[in-house]
Amino acid sequence: MKISGCTFINKGVQLGYPFIESIRSALHLVDEFVIALGPDTEEDRVLIEAIGDDRIRIIDTTWSPDAPKGFVYSQQTMAALYNCTGDWVLSLQGDEAIHEDDCSELRALVARAHTDGRADGISMPYHHFYGRPDLVATGPRWYRREARLVRMAGRRVIVPSDAQYLVNISGRRRLSYLKAVRSDARIYHYGWTRALDCHVRKIESTAEFWQEKPRRASPYETMDPSILEPFTGTHPAEMAPWISESANRDFDPDPDFKPTRKDRRYRLKGMLERITGLDLSTTHFRPIKL
Repeated sequence: MKISGCTFINKGVQLGYPFIESIRSALHLVDEFVIALGPDTEEDRVLIEAIGDDRIRIIDTTWSPDAPKGFVYSQQTMAALYNCTGDWVLSLQGDEAIHEDDCSELRALVARAHTDGRADGISMPYHHFYGRPDLVATGPRWYRREARLVRMAGRRVIVPSDAQYLVNISGRRRLSYLKAVRSDARIYHYGWTRALDCHVRKIESTAEFWQEKPRRASPYETMDPSILEPFTGTHPAEMAPWISESANRDFDPDPDFKPTRKDRRYRLKGMLERITGLDLSTTHFRPIKL
């Protein structure tokens, strides 16, 4: 059994993504790592090649602004995904990492699922860091799990929408959620802890791929502080340089925040979750047990 990893990158250095740390974290688990590298990435290429690991393979790609809204991310993910040679593939984005302490148990779970044959994927919970790397966003507004580690052998997998999740395709066009086994190995999501100027540059440089006009980003001022909690765990070791040198630090939740109608709706969902014990967040897989 072989496990691959894949990602896509374009302007990673310019937009402040911890993509090198992300790749290094995956190398604790995978037997190869495939990167779809976009057209504006010479700085990125130099850093990737400097990792010096022969498991890494670069696929040069182009980005089309004529793709449907947000689908360029799906296109790039599939370019990397279908250049992987593993029986299973971990799909990480350039702001996500896995923890080295989880990799042994995760690989053992993949081996069990591979032998069992029923599962299409492994669902992994998320830490969504927000504003600073010591705060996590919680509640049903944020997806809590995704099946990002998927079986490719004997399956037809595609990536819809903006590459947040993967699905099976059968026949000519029938899509279905993956049947996924639960894992406690987390994906650590750092996209919302990048410096504010990096957010601004991202909005300006990617607006065309969403068919939108560039606008100034101010994400940290618009988050409901009631869903932010202190992070008390440990970060992946590979993330330490980026957290120390590049992560945003200049954020404190606004005590005078006025919730919007959407915020109030999610607060109500959160209250219902606490009363009922249900998970009211959106999921994109069907849970199964081995």
